[in-house]
Amino acid sequence: MIAMLLLPFVTLGTTQPGAVMRVWELDRSIDALAPLVPGQPANAWFHVNDLDLDGDRGDFGPFEDDFLALVDGELLVKDAGTHSFRLTSDDGSQLWIGGRVVVDNDGLHGMESKTGDIELSPGPHAFQIKFFECHADSGLRAEWKAPHGTSFEVIGGSAMRAEWPKVREVVAGPKEVAAGFTEKHAVGPEPEGPHNSLTKEQVEEGWQLLFDGQDASTSWRGYRKTNLPEGWVAREGVLVREGGGDIVTREQFDDFDFYVDWRVEDGGNSGIFFNATEDGNAIWETAPEMQILDNAGHSNGVSALHSAGANYALHAPSVDSSRAAGKWNRVRIRVLGNHVQYWLNGVKTADYVIGSDDWKARVAGSKFTHMPMYGTKAMGHIGLQDHGDRVSFRNIRIRRLDVKPAS
Repeated sequence: MIAMLLLPFVTLGTTQPGAVMRVWELDRSIDALAPLVPGQPANAWFHVNDLDLDGDRGDFGPFEDDFLALVDGELLVKDAGTHSFRLTSDDGSQLWIGGRVVVDNDGLHGMESKTGDIELSPGPHAFQIKFFECHADSGLRAEWKAPHGTSFEVIGGSAMRAEWPKVREVVAGPKEVAAGFTEKHAVGPEPEGPHNSLTKEQVEEGWQLLFDGQDASTSWRGYRKTNLPEGWVAREGVLVREGGGDIVTREQFDDFDFYVDWRVEDGGNSGIFFNATEDGNAIWETAPEMQILDNAGHSNGVSALHSAGANYALHAPSVDSSRAAGKWNRVRIRVLGNHVQYWLNGVKTADYVIGSDDWKARVAGSKFTHMPMYGTKAMGHIGLQDHGDRVSFRNIRIRRLDVKPAS
């Protein structure tokens, strides 16, 4: 079913039919999907001809227990409409399409199936399957059913394509699973008003409102669209996401200081992007993301790397400084050259340099390794994510920074 290569730094072709799978041996047993500490190369790379993998057949190579696998590629969709997916695995798995979970089959269990539906247009759609094995048998199968189809079929190589990197670093030995939070930081009361306005001093300093509390369309539009989607509405001084896809600023920004307040409901998930361009099919193919999350109510909250305030999947906050679902949280993002800093409710949650050796190592060990444009843009749009959950924003303001870093 698969062609296995364990050699480091092997040179082959580029885009091929099928998918690419990376496998990491874990330093401990896990009972649910969990991210790894960034910057750890995979133990092996595989070319997957179809998505029907069996550990007894050796489809995961020499790895039998306590491993994590990521399968990446693009689905080649022919017909528009609702596509159904069935994910069967032992142990847990998830199917993500276009940055959203379509099937969640996580947890410790035998070969068990879960299904999910998603509207897809004709053309390529980026997907990722996350899978972990704890003990005993291992298996992973992904099937789909096209609109008006009568039965599920295994997703085969002709229905997929993937970038087979010319350089694929592998390192032997167990890899470290990322930790969750050990500390909850008290951040005090929610931000007070007045809201969606600037003081005289802020205007003199060059601050610019990106939402006046009434009309967001003057500053925002849909990603790869000319207008603001109807699912983003202004209500009682708050910009609310109820549908419509990701949105971006009409202007692009280079060096800047950016503030926004956000609020999610129970289990809510969203994000803030920067340096976003519309070169790819999805905003996260180019833009780093500051995570928005109900840490207590969403499964991502068990890992600091995927928590509120994180540079998603790459840099974890040292403490949980988020407020609970239904409460307002204040974000600051500062970008000066390649130096990026995040704050959540006054607590610094990330501080990194894009393009540094540390950055490159973290990206190489993440899902972004298959996205050649990720984090490469010197300027771009600010973006707000539609992750399928209701999320609210207010007090959105930005100031361009004239000071340039020393060469």
